[in-house]
Parts: sequence; C-alpha cells; structure tokens
Amino acid sequence: MPLALLGTTVASASGTPASGTPIVKSAAVKAAFGLDATAYHDVTGGATPAANVKAEGFSVRTAPSGETAVVDSSMASGGVVSAANPGFVDLAWKTYSARADYTVVRGDTVLAELPAGSTSFRDATVAPGARYQYRIVPRLVGDTAQARTFGLQVTIPAPRRGESDLAAMRTSAAERAEAARAATTTTLTWQTFIAKKRLTAPTPGGVTVCTYGRKYAFGGDNRGFDWTNPRYRTALNAVITWRDKKVEGHKSVSTTRVHKKRTGRLVDKRTASDKKMKVKKLGSGRGYVDIRLVTHAKNPFCYKDAPGEINGSLTFKIRSNGNWEIRSGNHRKMPHHYIYIYIYNGGKVTNVYTRKAASPWCLVGSAACELANPTGEYGRYE
Repeated sequence: MPLALLGTTVASASGTPASGTPIVKSAAVKAAFGLDATAYHDVTGGATPAANVKAEGFSVRTAPSGETAVVDSSMASGGVVSAANPGFVDLAWKTYSARADYTVVRGDTVLAELPAGSTSFRDATVAPGARYQYRIVPRLVGDTAQARTFGLQVTIPAPRRGESDLAAMRTSAAERAEAARAATTTTLTWQTFIAKKRLTAPTPGGVTVCTYGRKYAFGGDNRGFDWTNPRYRTALNAVITWRDKKVEGHKSVSTTRVHKKRTGRLVDKRTASDKKMKVKKLGSGRGYVDIRLVTHAKNPFCYKDAPGEINGSLTFKIRSNGNWEIRSGNHRKMPHHYIYIYIYNGGKVTNVYTRKAASPWCLVGSAACELANPTGEYGRYE
C-alpha cells in the first residue's frame, strides 16, 4: 500500500508516522509545466549532445507561460514529471482518483497539502545547485488499487558567473543525461542472512518442528549489512544491461549446517531448494526496467508441513538515471533482509533496504511474525 497521509503527519512505508516532520507551506504559485511538458517548445539546443539528452528523457523546454526549465520526463510513463529552473521546481503527476488530495514533501519537510483534484505543484523555495528529494503522497480514499506515492530527485540548475539561465539549464540537462547514460550495467541484489554465528531452533510448546532440537544449533552467517560479505541464506541478483534493457537473473541458497550446541561440532548439512525463487523482468520503457524478485527457502531439516520459511516478493522500478523505488510486495521478518544496487562500471554500491529479523519464532510460523511491507520506499543510486 502506498504511503498514506494521516492528518498532517506523513506515514512511512510501514505505516509508522514520521514523528517531528516539519511542515513548511510554500507559497501557492501555479505550476507552468504539466504532465504533458514534453509537448512544450524544445530549446535544448545544439550546443549540447541533444540526441543523448533526449534519449535519457531530459530536455530544456519553454512552457506557454514563457518560463523555461530542464524537464525530466524519464518517469512520465509512471505518471510523474519534474521541471527544474534556477528559481523553481514544477512537479506534475497523474492522480488515481478525482477525490484524492495530495501532500508534497521535500526531504523531511511538508511543503504543501493540496486539495482534491490537484495534479501539479510549484516549489519556489529552491536554491541553485541544490539537489532535492521529493515525495508526492496521496490521501487514500475509495478504490486505492491504482494509488501510489511518487518519489523523485531533482537537481537545480546553477548559472556560473556571466552565464545565462538558459545556458546553465542546457548544461544541467546534458550532465544529468550523461550520468544516466554512463550506467551501462546495474545489479539489484536481495540477500537474506542470519546475523548470529549460531541459532537454536525454537521449540513452540516444547515441540520440536525440525529434525534437530534444543541440543543443536543451526549455523548462521555471522555478519551485518555489508555487501562485501559473501555469506547469506538466500541471494537474488538481477543484472540490468541498459543498452537493450535485458535482465539476467541469478539465484542461490546457501547450505544449512547443524552443529552440536555444546561442542560446536558439525553433525549434518543440507541445501534447501531454490525452485520457488525468481527474478523476472515485468516490462521496460525509456530509461527504466520493472523487475519482480521472489525469495523463498525452507529449512531443509524442518518437517514439510512446518510453516516457518524465508519468504517474500517485491516489485522494483529501476531507472538508468539513478532513481529506484519499491512499487509493491512484502516479506516475512526473518531473517535479516538486505537489498542494494551495484554499478559495475563505477564500482559504487547504494543500500536500498535493510530490515533486521523480528524473532527466531518466525522460523516456526509464529503468529507474532508479521509481514514487512516496504512499498513506497524510494531513493537514488550512484
């Protein structure tokens, strides 16, 4: 479920209010650029590699109002467009319901609470050269099947001394497009791991639901949220080649080891099936790929009808310009979950999502083991 607005408090993807979120109302200035901003007069110019700029979804355009801005239409197919000028940012989006009103958030600051029917907003409190993270958050009403929170990053053009605003905007468009084009190969990774070195299987009501009981411990991964650590329980990798938007999937389940609890001696080992784990490309368009990841593995030493397992499925939208978001899905809160994005040619890693394990009781299907729902999480990788 998308981020919901509760009164004047923005709720997180998990539904927990973000306490202390400041509310600073921006002046009500009408946005000049709408969702169809790409139809406006193109002034990208020939001084920049215009073909490359437009291929990545960027352009410099003049609206009917006479105002000019760098238009980022790379997310237009998803229902949102931004336009950045040295003095303002225009945001425009597709509403899911005529009755839904929206809140616009920049960083941790609520800029505006808009009435039902609103599909655009201008932020006139920007600083040249700054980079802002915006969220456009709907109040959920009626049928919410198409509701979603939009998350996007905007860079404000900054004219150098003696440089015109138009020249600065052309430069900004070219730089943002070049950064997007440079990301030739991107990998999205979802790992699960047991943080402890050993983990004793819970025995609800004193009943052993696995082959080995209290006198034994299952081997853990003895690690934290560190992408360089090679140990994990399950791992999924989606390798995106942006040239043709091909997605290559890889899946893996590590061997489960059983140790004598008192001595630490290894007594048995088995590897669970990865049959239900999946990496699937759902679709693609100009500058983006939609991917669904499904992680699933049972403890191979537990009985077939034991409900405890590693289980989750998430849908991602990854863009070549550096934006990502989790569009839907959930997972069981055991073990630790870690998602990150790696760019091969730059060697850079961006943490996307981290969730610590709730309780070992999740391994035996405890009712107290709730699902985590990171829908609406978003950010930028570099």
